[in-house]
Amino acid sequence: RELDARPRREHEEAERQRPPRRREPGRSYMWVVGVAGVIAIAVVAINSLPNAGRGSSGPIVGKPIPKFAAPAAAGTLNGDPNVKQDRDDDGAPNDTPACEVRLPGALRSCDYTSKPLVLTFIVPGAKDCERFADRLEFVKQRYTDVNFVLVVSGVSEDKVRSLVADHHWNFPVAIDRNLAVFNTYRISLCATSVFAYRGGIVRTSKVEAQQYSDAQL
Repeated sequence: RELDARPRREHEEAERQRPPRRREPGRSYMWVVGVAGVIAIAVVAINSLPNAGRGSSGPIVGKPIPKFAAPAAAGTLNGDPNVKQDRDDDGAPNDTPACEVRLPGALRSCDYTSKPLVLTFIVPGAKDCERFADRLEFVKQRYTDVNFVLVVSGVSEDKVRSLVADHHWNFPVAIDRNLAVFNTYRISLCATSVFAYRGGIVRTSKVEAQQYSDAQL
């Protein structure tokens, strides 16, 4: 930084001594319009790419579902979810991988992959999302050979437990208060359901799953 200090000061002094530029009428407006056009083109280009950046349409098809451990609504454990995938995962701050967590009241994704799995994410507030969870409660009664798990993101433990009691949800519900699981699964809209084969391999994801008819679901 010190090596760059003198040239920068000389440049700033020269700029101060330079006479003010004459602006042509309308030139600023044209510049703003031009920049806006470039931004619009960039946004369209990015959105047209499959899984641009981290993506927002669920985990990658054909890959194992991301692992997590989170407080279960049925228990008394409080805290943020653990999304450490394995011992070599340096992106998570904790030391213990999610599926090695041994805490009473922890819901671990790995415990639900012995059957086909429907893993659904909701963010409370949108009634259609909560009603979709009600529909899952009804559907799961017909499909006893499928595991159904709900992840409620972005709200406190007390709020999630209140929702479970009010709606009488009887399937496992994970509390994702800081959106760690939501982001790890590349979720964008409520509700999103991730459908996985036995063994936890992603088959597909449905964004805005509440748009499914009962027959489609």
